[in-house]
Amino acid sequence: MRTILLAALFALATTGTAAAQTSQQLHANAVIPDPPPAAPIADWTNAKGRTTTTLEVNGATLRGWSYAGADPKAPTVVFFNRNGTTIDKNDATYRAIAALGPQVVTYDYRGYGFSFGIPGVHLMQEDAVRIVDTVTKDAGARGVVVYGFSLGTAVAAYAASQTTVVGVILAAPMASAQAELLVALHGSGVPANVAANVTAAPDAVAAFAVADFVGRFQAPLLVLHGTADTDVPIAQGREVYASSTSPRKRFVEAPGLTHDQIVNAPDSRAAVKAFVAALTH
Repeated sequence: MRTILLAALFALATTGTAAAQTSQQLHANAVIPDPPPAAPIADWTNAKGRTTTTLEVNGATLRGWSYAGADPKAPTVVFFNRNGTTIDKNDATYRAIAALGPQVVTYDYRGYGFSFGIPGVHLMQEDAVRIVDTVTKDAGARGVVVYGFSLGTAVAAYAASQTTVVGVILAAPMASAQAELLVALHGSGVPANVAANVTAAPDAVAAFAVADFVGRFQAPLLVLHGTADTDVPIAQGREVYASSTSPRKRFVEAPGLTHDQIVNAPDSRAAVKAFVAALTH
């Protein structure tokens, strides 16, 4: 969230005295890149261990991939990406998760990559509910684990609060719009007199309330966070973990890891493997 917000915050910083004297609100969709990241549709193909999948949702066509898992008894993992990326950039990540046991299903967000539609954070969250419901029907008794990274934690946690899942994995989760906005303002160079008047708009508060979302489900929870994460500091991950009332939850603190390193770190993969194995029937 922080890196995409920088352009919006820079705009506030350059509006001068008027901005300093006027309350400014940042909306949820301020995190959407302009233009959204694209991917050549010719690259949306089947490959060894990977098949294309499509889902029609309200006003959009979502295109994704499904990866065969190493263990046919394991639950299916539905992976929600960080912001500003597309599924074609992360093929190795999905394959690595599938090698741990579960089938992996992932889609580009609407308006991103191979998917069609106008992007919007709340719409992404509604799409996530449809995705999870659809994948759950295919998974049957194996069930679905939602796995979100960075911005994807707001999508995954929201979906888990609205559907039935057997597990939730959150990597580098933000706790709230308010907490992350303070981090972004501090690190962006926005003058203090401007920053004092910047707040999260109500739609952003609702969209990024990850700590609130996790309090709404009892599914097993795994939180992964690096101690060197400056984009979303680990204190936010701890707040998310503390907000969960799940009887089965685990927090994995990764010493020295940054935001970008957390998902593919060996310790994270080991934690994900153990988490999925405990849910496998």
